[in-house]
Amino acid sequence: MGAIEHERYVSFILPKLPKDFSFGQTVEKLKGLFGAKESVISRRYRCLQVSKNPTEDHIAFACRVNKSCVQFELGKLTEEEFKCLIYVCGLKSESDAELRTRLLSKIEERDNVTLEQLSEESQRLVNLRHDNAMIECTSNFGHVNAVKQFNGRRFRKSGYVAAKTDASENKNKPKSPCWFCGSLHYARDCTFRSHKCSDCGQMGHREYCSSAKKSRGAARKRGKYSVTSKVVTVNLCSVESRRRFVSVSFPGGEIQLQLDTASDITVISQKIWQKIGSPVLVPATVKAKTASGSVLTLIGEFCCDISIPKKTKQAVIRVTDKQLQLLGSDLVDSFDLWSIPMDTFCSQVSRVSVSTDSLKKTFPKVFSDELGLCNKTKIKLELKDQCKPVFCPKRPVAYAIQDAVNQELDRLERLKIITPVDYSEWAAPIVVVRKANGSIRIFGDYSTGLNCSLQPHQYPLPLPEDIFAKLANCTVFSQIDLSDAFLQVEVDEQAVGY
Repeated sequence: MGAIEHERYVSFILPKLPKDFSFGQTVEKLKGLFGAKESVISRRYRCLQVSKNPTEDHIAFACRVNKSCVQFELGKLTEEEFKCLIYVCGLKSESDAELRTRLLSKIEERDNVTLEQLSEESQRLVNLRHDNAMIECTSNFGHVNAVKQFNGRRFRKSGYVAAKTDASENKNKPKSPCWFCGSLHYARDCTFRSHKCSDCGQMGHREYCSSAKKSRGAARKRGKYSVTSKVVTVNLCSVESRRRFVSVSFPGGEIQLQLDTASDITVISQKIWQKIGSPVLVPATVKAKTASGSVLTLIGEFCCDISIPKKTKQAVIRVTDKQLQLLGSDLVDSFDLWSIPMDTFCSQVSRVSVSTDSLKKTFPKVFSDELGLCNKTKIKLELKDQCKPVFCPKRPVAYAIQDAVNQELDRLERLKIITPVDYSEWAAPIVVVRKANGSIRIFGDYSTGLNCSLQPHQYPLPLPEDIFAKLANCTVFSQIDLSDAFLQVEVDEQAVGY
């Protein structure tokens, strides 16, 4: 686990230490601290609500259904428990909120609750609620309020002072809202008097206030604005591990844009705009805001033909001074990408063909027929203390490949990979495997005794998730096949005891 998680675990088990718990106890503690806190009822309810998303393919939807059904634990569910689940899920009214909570608690406490018991409990709680309301109303019956005539109006003695106080407070409130921000207070007390509205640009207006909207409407009637402008949202918040990129071909080159359906428009940075040839910009016809409400400055916009795999259309692209490269919902609508599985146009890996002849000329040693040798370091094999040598006789080799095996042994001897010996305390049989190109490969079966006698080298292997995380945002991938890779490693024979 990471350092933060470890510190949280150590704080959780104080005053004890991690060494005070066995492995099984440690696992239980970690499950309680980091495990899922979702109840079985919650998982079952979510399973009943599963539905296919419009952009989801059927295979992915089937995977979600399968996972939800497994978490549903259908095999452990009795008929009465299923009836109780449907009964509680049907109580969706706000008036049944308290009742629903009590029934869920009852189901969690007891495993054998029946539908009849739940319905009786529900009726009992409803009756108690009515009885409580009746008692509350009855408590006011014995109290008589005296009434006094005052200026032709009748007031309760107990409520007169309050009524008078409310009237005095109402004198301090205006009859109409503030014309600056639209709130119910006098204009002289408004805190937006010196505020500049980012919507209409006027001083004293608040964004999205009623007075600002009226001012914008009146200004349009007077012809104050020559260009129709609307406010759009640009989402700047993204999670690194969940980003999806789309290859978009511009007249000046291909650009990777991050897919962000929460952004109303497609935005690129000034650097990318220069990279694709600096198309002619015109003033932006929209005003952009981030999801937090701050203004996003747009340098301008341009119109050009762009291509997203298998489609070419004309689109309007906005340019900003921020480091952004977002493909917004405007292009998703224009190219009708909602109905297409995301994997068909996101993060596509293109295959680049490179001439092998040119590589052979540039790197002749890499492609030579001679066997390479890694001499930068040596692998040290250490024997365990008091181990005994193991000598295993050879295994029979098929007559059909005996000549091929002899030729391969001669080749390995010429390359100084193996050397002939007359006597040895250690011996392991060989295993012959035919490769795809027709040649053979010879292995030593060291599981017959040598492996058990060697000191193990324990090295934590990386998880697939760690490898994929390091490959994020990489653009070039290659495949390499080392010829006789295992034979190119130099072994320190003295460490083995030869």
